[in-house]
Amino acid sequence: MKIAVVASGWHYPSQFYEALAKQKGEHEVSLFCISHRDPSLATHPKFDDSTLRGRLDQKLYEHPLTKEDIVQLGWNYKEYPNTVGDWGNTNQWLEENDYSKYDLLLFTHDDNLILTDSLFEGIISDPAYPEWDILTNSVGVPAGSIRGSFEFFKPKVLDIMGGKFDLSTLTLNREGKTDNPEDLLTLNDWNNIVAPLNKVIVDNNLSVMTLSPAYRVSAFCIEGERGFISRTHGSNTLSEDAGLMYLSENNII
Repeated sequence: MKIAVVASGWHYPSQFYEALAKQKGEHEVSLFCISHRDPSLATHPKFDDSTLRGRLDQKLYEHPLTKEDIVQLGWNYKEYPNTVGDWGNTNQWLEENDYSKYDLLLFTHDDNLILTDSLFEGIISDPAYPEWDILTNSVGVPAGSIRGSFEFFKPKVLDIMGGKFDLSTLTLNREGKTDNPEDLLTLNDWNNIVAPLNKVIVDNNLSVMTLSPAYRVSAFCIEGERGFISRTHGSNTLSEDAGLMYLSENNII
């Protein structure tokens, strides 16, 4: 089993890069960091260790990483123009790599806390593995939105799409910019990235499954909101908190 992990390089939390580099199993895993800014430009605040979310962010950002550190861990690191995030990063990888060499592809942001060292083994050994074409970490907002936060794809889906994601619904380009916007609405245009993929899914009757009913939170991965678990967006908070409470009560975090 050959697996490609294609990560959007922007926030550079140490736990994410180290955890994916140390996964157990006999699978052949290739790690790719599609960077849109040098790790030295990624900064983070002091986290509030009196809250669960703050403690999770502390774990996520345990220590700074350089691009040399990332390469040393086994990642293929390369910087690209900061045009479009999400599927834009993925397209940059697809332009230079043959996805058909892999049996499974994980497309992911890098602001994710990985909760297991048996991620790939757990996904592939599950009885439901043959049934899905896309496996998402959690339900999107709105439900069914898939934007590359933490999704497994079978190569079949990329075959149907012609080997790239449709970015025609987007207008925002951040080439040359290296700041991390504080306003959550600054990058709102990029949310339109989900529509073309949703159409492909519907038109081709593709099977999409999720690892969790909670937003951003599963037993495998907790996704950050623009870099941090302690940052949350209004109407999403209750669903995230329900997932975090479940993980805490079951000693997963």
